[in-house]
Formats: sequence, structure tokens, C-alpha cells
Amino acid sequence: MEPVSVKAIMLGPRGVLFVKNPRDELELPGGRPEAGEGLEAALVREVKEECGLNITKTAYLGSQSCEIIPGKRVLLVFFRCEFISQDLVLSEEHTAYEWIDVTAEKPEILPDFYWDFCQKR
Repeated sequence: MEPVSVKAIMLGPRGVLFVKNPRDELELPGGRPEAGEGLEAALVREVKEECGLNITKTAYLGSQSCEIIPGKRVLLVFFRCEFISQDLVLSEEHTAYEWIDVTAEKPEILPDFYWDFCQKR
């Protein structure tokens, strides 16, 4: 069975929030649930840890099996998230963040599976 990772689609005034990972790729905030943790609870915890933002509402959008790195697939579970607008503070897991307009041109360092899923929603 593939590992599961929850991902937040958080729309702000300048677009969808993406964070830059150690592979120098943009990804949606989120991560893996801990043992016994529900998907929504994991999402709220991960976004708080990674970005310092408080999610107030989640809505399940769908899931997709994706090859994150060659030979490694992960089941990504996507949620649209409302959040309290505040200063974003990144954890050490990420080096930068960007609010990206998903109706514009796709950044080169953003994997297609994130881009395609955000455009459908």
C-alpha cells in the first residue's frame, strides 16, 4: 500500500499557497498522518507546523496516486482549506513559499500533478 499524504489547497488574494521543499520543488503544504490521526486533523497540524497558519475549515476534494520521486508513489489526499489570515512563518522543512495564480503559466519547479489538480478545483 502506498503511503498517504494530505495536502492543503489554500487560496489567498494572490493565488494558491505553495512551499518549496528540499528538492527545490514547489508543493502544497501538508504531510503524513501520525498513527491514529484522522486526515483532517493531520492536515490542520501539518499546516500549522509548516506555515504557522490556522486552518478553520476543510473540504475534501479528491485523491490521486502520484510518483513524487522516481520509483516512489504516494497517495495524495487534497482538501480545500479556509484559514485565518496572518503572517506566514515557515518551518525548517521548507526554504520559501509563493502564492501562485493557477490560471497563469505554471512555474517550472512545480510538479504537473499539483498544478493539474489545483486547476481542476
